[in-house]
Amino acid sequence: MKKAIYRKTISKVITMALILAFATGCTKKDPPNMAPDNWLERSYLGVLTINYTSVYPEWNVSATMDVTIDKEMGDVMVSSTTLNYSGETIIDEDGKIERTGSWELVPTGRLEGTWEDRYVFIDAGIIIQNDVQKIYAKDDQGNWQLVSTVDFSGAEPNSDLTFDFDEANSSGSVISVASAAGSITWTLHLMPALD
Repeated sequence: MKKAIYRKTISKVITMALILAFATGCTKKDPPNMAPDNWLERSYLGVLTINYTSVYPEWNVSATMDVTIDKEMGDVMVSSTTLNYSGETIIDEDGKIERTGSWELVPTGRLEGTWEDRYVFIDAGIIIQNDVQKIYAKDDQGNWQLVSTVDFSGAEPNSDLTFDFDEANSSGSVISVASAAGSITWTLHLMPALD
C-alpha cells in the first residue's frame, strides 16, 4: 500500500516538474532576429534621400521619399518617386555626348536586427527607364549628327540598403558608393512620431 502511494506521489512530482520545465522553457524569450510586435516604444517618421551625380556627362540630381515605421509591427513604409537626370559633355569642337534617363523608385522596407542592434532594410526597387546615351559628331557643314546610341534601360542596379536605426534617428544614416564616373548617396533621417 505504501509503495502504491509512494509511486503515485513520485509520478505526480515528475509530472509537475515536467510541466513546470516545459512552461518555463516556453515563456522564456530570447531577442528575435526580426522585429516583433511592440518592439518600438514609438512610431517613427522620416525621409529617405538619394543624390545621384555623374561626371561624364555631368549631372547632380536628388529625390526624397517619405518614410514611416509603425511601432506595433515594425512595418517600414516608403513612398515612391521618380529621379530624372540628364547631362551633356562636349568632347571637343566636333564631338559631344548626351545622356538622359529616369529611375522609378518603388521602395519596400522592414525593420531587422536584435534588441541591441536595430537596422532598417530598404530595397529601393529601382527601375531604370528611358536611359539613353547618344554620341554626336559634326558633319562637314558643322551640324550635329547622331553617331551612336546606347540604351541603359532595363539594367538593374543594386538597390539593397541597410541603414543603422540609431544613426538614422540621430545624425542620419548614410550609404554612399563613389567611382571615377560619379556617386550615389542614400541618406535616411528618422524622428519619433507624436503618438
